[in-house]
Amino acid sequence: MDNIKIRKRKQVAKGETLLSHGDIATYAYRVESGCLKSYVIDNSGKEHILQFAPEGWLISDVDSFTNNKPTVIFIEAIENSEVSFIGQEDYRDFSRLDKDVLIEMSKKYRNNMIATHKRIIALLSATAEERYVEFTETYPTLVQRLPLKLIASYIGITPEYLSDLRRKIAKK
Repeated sequence: MDNIKIRKRKQVAKGETLLSHGDIATYAYRVESGCLKSYVIDNSGKEHILQFAPEGWLISDVDSFTNNKPTVIFIEAIENSEVSFIGQEDYRDFSRLDKDVLIEMSKKYRNNMIATHKRIIALLSATAEERYVEFTETYPTLVQRLPLKLIASYIGITPEYLSDLRRKIAKK
């Protein structure tokens, strides 16, 4: 995706927020190093993680980015990271992009959609153990990097239950 015009490349400190509820997502973020997360906060103040974006992943609120609607999500760095900011116009004017760039963009969005669909299906129908296994397959580089509380939030269980689950899996 080097042919896409990079508006800005930035070091992002752990805990820094790149997108907040109510903002318009004018950028997609390509993670060069580190890791970002997207999440929503429910009415009781509980955080629900939607996606992790480690190195090589793109992250944004696609609805807000595409339709200029206020976002309902937050995007935050969970590690010190370096990100490239990619503007809306770079995605809208496909005629400027060469075939290889279009293919790479298509693969990244397709992989994101596949991961999202698997996550929704797992949340609706899988056991906690199955959701954890799916997490490890989707994000193999993050299993040892992320705190248990973030992984637990992502798969919808408590950190204590995740610790028990990991011990159970390790014994198998």
